[in-house]
Amino acid sequence: MEKRTKRKNFLSSFLAILVMAVMLIGSMAQAVFADDYVAGKTGNINLTIQETGEDGTVKPIPNVNLTLYKVGSVTFDRNVHFVVDSALQFTGIDFENLKTADEWYKTADTLSAAVKKAGLSGSEMQSDANGKIVYSNMAEGVYLIVQSNPDDPNVSVSPMVLTVPFVEEGTGWTYDVQAYPKAVTRDGDKETKIQVTKRLYYINQDTFDVIEMEADDATYKVGLFLDDKGTIPFRSDYMKDIRLVKASSGTATWANVPDGKYYVFELDENGDPMTINDSIIIDEGKSYYYDVTDSNENATNEAEISQNGSTESVSYVNNYYSFIPTGFALKGHITINKKVLVDGQKTTVPDTFYAAVFETGADDSLNLVEGTIRELNQNGSVDIEVSFPENTEPESVTYTVMETDKDGNPVDHDSFAYEIDGEGDIILNESESYENSMDITNSKNTTPEPTVTNTPVPSGQPTVTPSERTSTPVPGGSTSTNNDGGGTTGRTSVKTGDNTPIGVWVGILAAAIVVGGAAGFAVKRKKKK
Repeated sequence: MEKRTKRKNFLSSFLAILVMAVMLIGSMAQAVFADDYVAGKTGNINLTIQETGEDGTVKPIPNVNLTLYKVGSVTFDRNVHFVVDSALQFTGIDFENLKTADEWYKTADTLSAAVKKAGLSGSEMQSDANGKIVYSNMAEGVYLIVQSNPDDPNVSVSPMVLTVPFVEEGTGWTYDVQAYPKAVTRDGDKETKIQVTKRLYYINQDTFDVIEMEADDATYKVGLFLDDKGTIPFRSDYMKDIRLVKASSGTATWANVPDGKYYVFELDENGDPMTINDSIIIDEGKSYYYDVTDSNENATNEAEISQNGSTESVSYVNNYYSFIPTGFALKGHITINKKVLVDGQKTTVPDTFYAAVFETGADDSLNLVEGTIRELNQNGSVDIEVSFPENTEPESVTYTVMETDKDGNPVDHDSFAYEIDGEGDIILNESESYENSMDITNSKNTTPEPTVTNTPVPSGQPTVTPSERTSTPVPGGSTSTNNDGGGTTGRTSVKTGDNTPIGVWVGILAAAIVVGGAAGFAVKRKKKK
């Protein structure tokens, strides 16, 4: 499918360029003669939006919205000259110096961005079932055609410049202009897009540590260009705003980007590219610079799209400030490493765990830091961002991290199903770029406690009943009662059927031990002498 699409697109592009070359080079390569030119005569612009298949068949493209802008006028001094509109003179375009169709397409790209910057208004129309759009009674001059919605997922139409009238070799001046803008449908093609993310950082001028920073409310402009100098804008929506509200980053996206290499720049308030890695002075002793990196953090402002390769491109525009601007705040990062143990083994469980960051109030109470409640990743990590007060650079900040419910309420340790280890205070130091981590472990045992069972008495042996209690005299006149049913520490002897007094045998054994010990002692002493 890709080979068919590429071949079809190539044929369509070739035919469009050929038509453009015939129209423009013949009429505007130089100041043209005025044989049949009629000053002030109006004309018609007939546009056909179509695509040519690989077999040469032409397919009209309906329901495509195009906008027409008047970008130039005509002067006459026995020759006809086309002159750029005064509102667009900042582009430096000189129509009479354009020699090739490629130069005209690049000029169309430049003008598509310039009309937006200049605030010019245009006339929008939609192609009919035959792909036709007709603008009637148009004053003489130079016109720009652009797609009204460059992000249309179904079709892409390249900007085009044409004139009313235009001169045709062998025919002379023609006031009924026929044009075929280059169009490509996206049926079967992969979605393509370029993403540019703005990020903010502060550089400590003593340690040169890089610290993330957020803006209370700030807007930045980024632009996409066709050349590495930033002089040829990519279509009319080349410039996009990225607004950061209580945020340190934000993203702009260009969709349905044709194959090719593009270049990313940050733009100034006028929409002009700023030099990468060049110091930008804001005030005395206050400056910043920016660089552009790719998804692998390599320093490059190139963004490339290819149907056969990468259909998505990611770039970062990073701003590095030597000071903390008004309305900006430094940020810290707390990483929580979560572990779950069941019966001593690391595992995952169907329960959901949360944690949040708290700060100590004036009355020593713990107050939830807004926006810090996070669902924990079992046997994984999560990052929690905290923001310091605006325009401050603390040496260190102490927070308390606790396990909570989904609303940020600390869990009740007495009723919680798990034992918690690791929650508590954490310190973010400036010397460590306000980054720190902690481990929180949840554990529980599911193995039941062993139960104690009474040993059954052998068959034929008498048993002791609660009524069969023995009392032993205790000094002081009290008695110690042996009673299995009472749960005391006393023990009850089991009768064996032998009536021999057990006390006699115990006494004899004790005496023997004493006599034997004494004899041994005497022998040792004798040897010693």
